[in-house]
Amino acid sequence: MKNLRTRSPISHALAWIVLLIVLVGIGDTASAAMGRDNAVTAPILVVLSVVLLLYVKANGWLGYYGLRAPRSADHRATLYFLPLLLMVLLQVPKGFDHRLDGLDIALVAVLMLCVGFLEELIFRGFLYQAIREQSGVRRAIVISGVTFGIGHVVNLARGYTGEQQLLQIVVAVAIGLVLALLVALTGSIMPGVVFHILLNISGDLTTMDLQQELYVSAAVHVVCLGYGAHLARQLRCQGPAGTQAVPPAEAQRSGSGVRRDT
Repeated sequence: MKNLRTRSPISHALAWIVLLIVLVGIGDTASAAMGRDNAVTAPILVVLSVVLLLYVKANGWLGYYGLRAPRSADHRATLYFLPLLLMVLLQVPKGFDHRLDGLDIALVAVLMLCVGFLEELIFRGFLYQAIREQSGVRRAIVISGVTFGIGHVVNLARGYTGEQQLLQIVVAVAIGLVLALLVALTGSIMPGVVFHILLNISGDLTTMDLQQELYVSAAVHVVCLGYGAHLARQLRCQGPAGTQAVPPAEAQRSGSGVRRDT
């Protein structure tokens, strides 16, 4: 994988995306055979999360791929990330899904902890930085955000209806663009990781009909539109967070330094 990263950063990101999709598919199939949702998928993604974290750390890529806390100077520019919290809280009125038992809840929590970490690192870390290296920040924001949303089409295999899937894709594109803007502005994927985990857990532990989902989706879009416009304005005013043009080890070999591109 490291050699692939050196030869083609975008292919490296896509390889991890495909691996994640395949492993989730295998896990879901095995979980269904056991009669317990997420029973196999959750452990598989725990292992993948540990492997991916060790892989990034061993290569000295933690900071490059945004696995660091945002700077205190970024808090005001990002409105202290409060719009992200608002989007999570919009899920609460849906009501708890009383069909879930204790083990179901534990499996959802573990699964979504891993999904939040993996998807943010792969989409807002690997893919975003790969596109930024080759095409600049603007394209990285748009392509990584839209790809993240379209990638949710695989949830059709997880039992979602066509209407639910369409809503998920549209909402995921909006959220993906906002989270990509946050990475461009702060250089950190950690706010997105925390938000992603909380949003997924709150979504999976609650239940509602299609009409309620439409209302919540509309509210999330309003928040994304306002927050995205604010982040884009901040990005124009102060520019993107500085990052090395290539990961540290490659920068040492090539002599590349830190850049602030658009």
